Amino acid sequence: MRLLADGNNMAWAGFHALRRAMDAETPEQKTRAALLGLTQSVLGLAVRGGEPPVPGRPPEAAATLAGNPVRRLAIAFDEGRPLRRRTIFPTYQLSRESNPAFAENEAFVLDAIAQFMEAARALPIDVARGINTEADDLIAFMALEEPDAIVRIASTDRDFLQLVSDRLTIYSPVKRVVIDVAAFADAAAPRTADGTPIVFPRERYLDYRVASGDASDDLPGIPGVGTITAARLLADAPLDDYLDDPGLASKTLGRRNAKLEAALAGDDARNAVARNRVLMDLRAAAARYPSLDGMLERHNWDETTFRTWFTDQRIAGLELDVAMRAMESLAKYREGAD
Repeated sequence: MRLLADGNNMAWAGFHALRRAMDAETPEQKTRAALLGLTQSVLGLAVRGGEPPVPGRPPEAAATLAGNPVRRLAIAFDEGRPLRRRTIFPTYQLSRESNPAFAENEAFVLDAIAQFMEAARALPIDVARGINTEADDLIAFMALEEPDAIVRIASTDRDFLQLVSDRLTIYSPVKRVVIDVAAFADAAAPRTADGTPIVFPRERYLDYRVASGDASDDLPGIPGVGTITAARLLADAPLDDYLDDPGLASKTLGRRNAKLEAALAGDDARNAVARNRVLMDLRAAAARYPSLDGMLERHNWDETTFRTWFTDQRIAGLELDVAMRAMESLAKYREGAD
């Protein structure tokens, strides 16, 4: 199995998880919180083989139970700003840069990422990073480059759900669940106030996001269409059917909705759909790259350097010998591939 990790996602999650626990207030302490969070997440992921922790059992038990050893571990990072998408939509992800939780701590997280990338030179893993390029696109490329490869992506980013297939699954580190074809509806479907899921076909997930928008990326969807409405519409027909025949929406929802029909008939809806498809489609984004030459570094196992670094960092929650075995396993598969 190929295991692909969303580096920035893990670094920020680790930072928020450990900052309070470590009472990190100084720049050095905040950087260390992010570095430890990222390192523990990546190493733990490798030890468990991309599986969730098994309560009451050692970390490596998860990988043993899964029975599908990791043959390649790659981690991708954002670098700079998402210029390609901002060329299309200038306010893309702009609000997060003015969010104090992001703006005040970005430098510490980036410093931690730089330190991790340097340490990763002693690990048998791949590190992908491109100037002003989002990690999502690089992960999508690596996930799709070999059509028959078994792949697991580790990230809380819901955009990756559009890639779920019989061979590609998502591990959500925060919820500690694996999202596969069988679990897709439960993970992707929005729920009504009484908890009822609104299930729609998996192949329409991209258009579900397109129609409802993504507030975290500052991307508006079709005016007046939220997640529940989008799911109900797409459960019954493809999105383009409603743009071609706005009256179909009222039939699908079982009641006349003149405001929604007018929105679907307007240029704003077509423009939002066209724009969001370009911005959100990870398959299309991956297809832009003929290769990751110049953006992918392939590192080799250096046991002595790793052992020293692991000890110096005082990494908690993970035994050195357990981490060593996981790295040695990756190195063995890498040598076999070579």
